[in-house]
Amino acid sequence: MLAYVGKDKEKLKKLASCLINSAKDDPITHDVHKDGWGLVAYNGEKLIHYRSGNPIFNESEILFNLLDPLYGEFKVIIHARLASDKSLVASFLSHPYLESNEKEIFFLAHNGSVDKQELGKYLNINPKMMVDSELVAKYISAKGIEGVKDLKKFTRSALNLFILYIDRESRKSSLYYFNYYNVEYIKAKNIPEEYYKLYKGEDYVFSSSLAYSGCEKGNEVEFGEISELL
Repeated sequence: MLAYVGKDKEKLKKLASCLINSAKDDPITHDVHKDGWGLVAYNGEKLIHYRSGNPIFNESEILFNLLDPLYGEFKVIIHARLASDKSLVASFLSHPYLESNEKEIFFLAHNGSVDKQELGKYLNINPKMMVDSELVAKYISAKGIEGVKDLKKFTRSALNLFILYIDRESRKSSLYYFNYYNVEYIKAKNIPEEYYKLYKGEDYVFSSSLAYSGCEKGNEVEFGEISELL
């Protein structure tokens, strides 16, 4: 997944190309992230929210066409999905998820897994037909951005998050990122720790796989802390 804040559309498209390449053949695990994709883009005037149940690498032209109308400074999240439960693959189950409350509207993309049953029980929601990331979005909607850290206790593999936040009253937007993973869990599952790291450049943050798919690596983001991409 990829988050970007800036004005350089060509740079964004290059970053998106790295995401497409890594989805087709993840350079770290060689998984194929083929279970849907989506994006949200916002520049204060135009909001684009698109989700598909098809592989991102089969719809690259659609992705780039969606980016073309952007102007000024824009905030963008793009996510390519690898579903743990293949029965829950559909356009309406692709990231980013939309949630809202009386104060805010936000879009969330998530890599990793949380304990769906325990989080559903906490929220008093039957999670059977839901993606665990949907529950993460509902939790943050109830608790606010600072509630992200409290989700650590529900995390199985990782809680890598991008959140586009829009304040209803001020109309101001922010793009937040969060990197957390359960070291003991991923060791037990023989998942490389590198797989769940996030890297940050001047105007972007992305999943580690993009750093091995043609994009500049940047610096590893702070572990376990919610930060804003400015």
